[in-house]
Amino acid sequence: MSGTSLEPSPRTWEITSEIPGPLHTLADVWTYRRLTVFLGVRSLRKIYRRTILGWLWLFIIPLFPVALRTLVFGMLLGVMADGIPYFLFLMAGTVVWDLFAIALLWGTRGLELHGGTQDVYVPRVIMPIGAMALAVLDLVIKLGVLAATIAYFWARDGRSYLAFGSSSALIVVALLLAVLFAFSLALFTSVWSERTREVRFVLNQLTAVWYVATPVLYPMSSVPEEWRTWVLLNPMAPITNAFNYGLFGIGEPHLRELGIAALVALALLTAGIRYFAAQDAATIDAR
Repeated sequence: MSGTSLEPSPRTWEITSEIPGPLHTLADVWTYRRLTVFLGVRSLRKIYRRTILGWLWLFIIPLFPVALRTLVFGMLLGVMADGIPYFLFLMAGTVVWDLFAIALLWGTRGLELHGGTQDVYVPRVIMPIGAMALAVLDLVIKLGVLAATIAYFWARDGRSYLAFGSSSALIVVALLLAVLFAFSLALFTSVWSERTREVRFVLNQLTAVWYVATPVLYPMSSVPEEWRTWVLLNPMAPITNAFNYGLFGIGEPHLRELGIAALVALALLTAGIRYFAAQDAATIDAR
């Protein structure tokens, strides 16, 4: 059999996955949306199983801190709230902040909570999204409490304190940006958390400091003028202000700073998707 060589080809083949862009990733999330819902339910069951109070923790965890902060800052320290009851102001700010903080903290644990799916193909990016289900459920509960609180003060004071108009669209914008910002950061922290659990501890401390630097416990009007520019460098500050302005018409919308926060979130999302796609497979294989 002259002319036929049995020697292997000197060429080598390397199979690598293409790093998807934001649009491709969003398309994957939409394609696997049912699995994302399944992972969300799975996350909730994992969190509250083997607890005595079970699902009651869904109400205790978000509402007890709000009541305590109202007692300390509203009653004992007498913090003012731009003409609306302090509890109402604090409840509104807590809705936005907790949506962001809880989504970030649980999104960080996404790969850990759903690590058992590495034997089959799923777009890994849906794991942090599924773990963020607790933040969505917490949002629904807090919005219900906020509505009940508004109704109570409406009956007590004879006014709803609500601002109706085109500015109400800022409510939705603020909530969407809070989720987007949390998810964008979780694309980085979920990978880091798989490498070392210290990321989770550092993140808890960081969000505690971040919370104080965000106008949730206090209105922006109480911040000295020379410090407001620095406070607004925190993307969650204009997001929180926009929510309060859209809901109650208090303070300023800070639209320029809100636009900058949106650009920062989008930039982080784009960078986070590429980073997550490049790093998560190696991270999971090393588990």
